Amino acid sequence: MTGRTILAAFFLCLAISAQARAEDPAKIIAGMSAAYAKVDDYTAIFYKQERVNGSVLPREKILLKFKKPFKIYMKWLPSSPHAGREALYVGGANGGKVIGHEGGLIGFITLHMKPTGAIAMRGNRHPITDVGIGRLIDIVEYNFKRAGEKGVLRLESLGEAEVYGRKTRHIAMEMPESGYYAPKMEIWVDEGLRLPIKIEVFGPKGRFLEGYGYSGLKINPGLKDAEFTEGYKGYHF
Repeated sequence: MTGRTILAAFFLCLAISAQARAEDPAKIIAGMSAAYAKVDDYTAIFYKQERVNGSVLPREKILLKFKKPFKIYMKWLPSSPHAGREALYVGGANGGKVIGHEGGLIGFITLHMKPTGAIAMRGNRHPITDVGIGRLIDIVEYNFKRAGEKGVLRLESLGEAEVYGRKTRHIAMEMPESGYYAPKMEIWVDEGLRLPIKIEVFGPKGRFLEGYGYSGLKINPGLKDAEFTEGYKGYHF
């Protein structure tokens, strides 16, 4: 490679980097749905931390499997609160119930629960039907569009950031306290996948409400329907 070729490659890299830094955060947010439309299924390590009944609970670490339109399996991993817990929900099946059990000594008791019922909601801000990248995109885009149309949206690019070993664009959205999901959201959108892999949500006065992340995200691994049944090998329902 000649010196001239090396110099040209160097300036090309600079141009690409400058373009990435200058990318409009509105365009990034608006493009998430198109990226998600290409997803059939995925797996990830799902991180979840929420404020429930006034207290911020410890962060949970969960193996997550998801298949469209809405099939979801979750297993709480070692060193996480509720280690050994499993949950399974398939939209339109199992009588609309979430199937689950705790870890530990009572792990042999499997329950069929209403997703929004008191047992399933214990220690959670949201039902299992709200889990997943698709629902995250829905919430962000709805508030982005609504606040934008009303001229009350403040959108800020906070630059590049590495999250779970991936290059992301860090974006902050601010809206009024009333009439929106929350007054502030911070979203980290994977530069390659164009999907949000982390979000933190804040209430009035910057009070942390909830945070979610998707580490080791694998898109379209070809999950089998059998992996969303109680009797699948390795599950303990």
